[in-house]
Amino acid sequence: MIIITTALYCEAQPLIQYYHLKKDTTVTRFQVFKNEEILLLLTGTGAMAAAISTSAICSLLSPTSKDIFLNLGICGLNKVEAPIGTVYLCNKIVDLITNRSYYPDILFSHPFKEGCLVTSPTILLGKTGDTDRFHPSFGEPIDAWQSSKNHITNLDTASFSSMQKEDINSGKGFLVDMEAAGLYPAAACFFKPHQMFFLKIVSDYLELNAITADCVTAFIQPRLPEIHTWISKIQEALRNSPSVFTEAEEEYIKEVTRSLLFSASMELKLRQLLKYYKLKTGNFTDRLNDYLTDKVLPCNTKSEGKMYFEQLRQLFI
Repeated sequence: MIIITTALYCEAQPLIQYYHLKKDTTVTRFQVFKNEEILLLLTGTGAMAAAISTSAICSLLSPTSKDIFLNLGICGLNKVEAPIGTVYLCNKIVDLITNRSYYPDILFSHPFKEGCLVTSPTILLGKTGDTDRFHPSFGEPIDAWQSSKNHITNLDTASFSSMQKEDINSGKGFLVDMEAAGLYPAAACFFKPHQMFFLKIVSDYLELNAITADCVTAFIQPRLPEIHTWISKIQEALRNSPSVFTEAEEEYIKEVTRSLLFSASMELKLRQLLKYYKLKTGNFTDRLNDYLTDKVLPCNTKSEGKMYFEQLRQLFI
């Protein structure tokens, strides 16, 4: 399955039409649209909303190594180095609040430009004091923000780390959104870095007057055939990649993680450790069996499960 996230309905609308998605009325806390191959989640704006909704949906779906996570939406670009409507595949995501950086793996060939994406919690302007122009991810009319300076940050006063400031001063352009830095760590609990893709379409240069929902849809709609062709090839490659674990080993891992009360992220990390161990030695079950021999299962508490997880991490590292 391909899980696609957008912040706004106007970003989702062309996808709903292109893939003939239907609203999932069984999900009430978030807006979800889907067909047999694709699930589209509207996260809402902001990193926290994006992280919460993504974690909730992925917990329900339990993605596998064959699945794909795709974030698609508009973004600002701080330099006029690419035309409006240009599609970027993000190879780095920077959280403006925490100064943490995340790096999706770009293992598959693609037809897009690559760039660094900065996630800001507020509207980020390209010019000091230019409060008549804004990055439009909120999808709100400009009048709603002109009276609220707390929702606006100027680029030259933003709290970039020293390393990030060096990048800016070097003349490198970067993209701006409001969700990716929340999406990445949430999705990383369920997907590996090479299964996660962040596609951004340039809608402005951080100095746009106003942008309508129709404009956003018009930016995305004509790019969908190219995006569809590209992501379909990746989906096919992941489906055809041989599984490291046998069916019996898959069932054994699920049984162990359930008994040890592992969270989804702990299960994913254990799978990665067992995968590397098997590739290196040819077998992990004997070592895992020996470890579990004197353990009383299932666990009684999550704290006990965390203790077992740390012991297994040291065992298979």
